[in-house]
Amino acid sequence: MKRWLVLVLTVMGLFCGCSADGEYNVLITKEEQETDYSTVYAEVIAFGGFANKEYEETLNAEIENNISAAIGEFDQLAQENAQSMPPGIKSDLHITQSVKRNSGGIISFVTENYTYFGGAHGNTVWYPQTIDIRQEAPHNMELSELFKDEAYIEKINNLIDVMVKENPDKYSELWAEPHITEKTKYEYYLTDEELVIWFPPYELSYYAKGFIEFPIRLTELSGLLKEEYRTAE
Repeated sequence: MKRWLVLVLTVMGLFCGCSADGEYNVLITKEEQETDYSTVYAEVIAFGGFANKEYEETLNAEIENNISAAIGEFDQLAQENAQSMPPGIKSDLHITQSVKRNSGGIISFVTENYTYFGGAHGNTVWYPQTIDIRQEAPHNMELSELFKDEAYIEKINNLIDVMVKENPDKYSELWAEPHITEKTKYEYYLTDEELVIWFPPYELSYYAKGFIEFPIRLTELSGLLKEEYRTAE
């Protein structure tokens, strides 16, 4: 039998600023649910202050719908898995939001979904979005859209190689080369000063290594980036 405890709280207020070249409004609310067989913690992020109000509404609805779908899918699996869980242990879903950049007309954020259905550990997935709100039709940008041409691939691969060699402790026990591939087109996020390329658990190393990140200063890519994505020296 389900027994729901639902609590919705505002955990982050609105950031001021509605300028097309400045910060946009960000609101994060959290929802907590509990049943006899599961627990859910979910942060829902919403943005405001866009000049394109239609896109603002579309983006926020898409985010909310994706989280609702994730909770619904989790609940179904949790019900199916309830009988196999050890006594006193519940399936768990934890969704968090991390805003990496909110400036210069750019929003870059990562939604992290952690699920646990028993066993030695759970599973964590990142869903990144980087959006140029100044575009007439904003969308989740592929990595290649930041650059003038494909010369960036060799440059980033070389920079990653240098990081691996210069930081053997941090990047030890990798079983594959951390290079740009077709899979990497969304496996990145932007900050005000860096482009961060990341690889999920098991892609380069074992689970305990977690997400392996390679931060690259935007100034190191300034000759390759499109003008609108450069930062001041």
